[in-house]
Amino acid sequence: MHRRTLWTLYAGNLLTAIGLWFFLPLLPIFITRRGGSPALVGIVFAAGLLANAAIRYPAGWAADRWGTRPVILGAMGAYAALFLAYLLPLPLPAFVLVRLLHGAASGAYWPAANGLIAQVTPPHQRGRAFGFMQSTMMAGMLVGPAIGGFIALFNLSAVFVVSACVCGLASIALAFLPNVRAEAILEVPFGALGMIRKLVPLILLGAGTSYMIGSFDTIWPLYLTYRGASTLAVGLSFVAFALPATLLSARAGMLGDRFGPRRLVVAALLATALFAILYPFVASVPWLIGLGLVEGALTISGGPSLNAEVSRSAQQGHQARTQGVFQTVQVLIQGVGAVAGGSLFALNPTYAFFAIAAVCLLGASTALRPRTNRAQTATEVL
Repeated sequence: MHRRTLWTLYAGNLLTAIGLWFFLPLLPIFITRRGGSPALVGIVFAAGLLANAAIRYPAGWAADRWGTRPVILGAMGAYAALFLAYLLPLPLPAFVLVRLLHGAASGAYWPAANGLIAQVTPPHQRGRAFGFMQSTMMAGMLVGPAIGGFIALFNLSAVFVVSACVCGLASIALAFLPNVRAEAILEVPFGALGMIRKLVPLILLGAGTSYMIGSFDTIWPLYLTYRGASTLAVGLSFVAFALPATLLSARAGMLGDRFGPRRLVVAALLATALFAILYPFVASVPWLIGLGLVEGALTISGGPSLNAEVSRSAQQGHQARTQGVFQTVQVLIQGVGAVAGGSLFALNPTYAFFAIAAVCLLGASTALRPRTNRAQTATEVL
């Protein structure tokens, strides 16, 4: 039963990821063609990111209280429908509200989905399960931009319709999920602040990767074009990064289950820091794309293990909201990375890359602190 549940979730998530990557790279072009300024594009994306972060804990609470299925279906149904809202004859500032709602729908999905994985998977197999989930997300990055870009050559608005249809199919697939509810609710209230305090070591471990994602989303296309890359080369660089992550995420999660999740996360952070230090000294675009291919196999490898460790740290009855708290903080760190990365890049590209390395090294150093809690040590070697 749990295998069928997981594969149903993976199938729905793959469709969702394809729908997302159909539209997301083209949204700035769509807004500017409607007369929007680059500043409006930035505000639209910031609104989506903030709403995505703000909704995660309430969505996790709802999933623990009423079950994961209604939250997943409600979020995905709204997510699919809101693609069509971009096509309405709205004034330009209204795109901020549309993206705000769209980001909230996307954010509500993830705590419930990760909570479902944690509920139906034995603790010692969660790294592998979260790895498959990450693989489906990265596979969407491989497929979506190319097909979406091809459709946009003929009709840019059609991309939003296709995205809505693909995510609508995802909703149909996800409708076959069981409604998994929390097994028990603690009698003593356990709020978000208590969860944050408990998750601080894992939040610090995840900060480097989250900062890297937010910063790279902002500076990587700029850096490649700074080195003379074409838009095609920029697209190929994203494919190069996503390909190994798609193929190897599940394997990386299994390695975390076997050898210890924190070790794998630290190794990924060190690899991220190394590549961030190298990039400013590489002027060749083919070499930058090739290094991205290697980096994709290393730097994302800690994600499944980190999510699995968060699930193992959750109190009984609080799986989804624990994921929601953790994800909220990580999305906010991505936002910091985007703002800081762009600002530092404007000063000097090297500063932006070195900042990524510094944050990753600081995060990795937190794993060196002594841990006297035997329960934590037992969890470490799962």
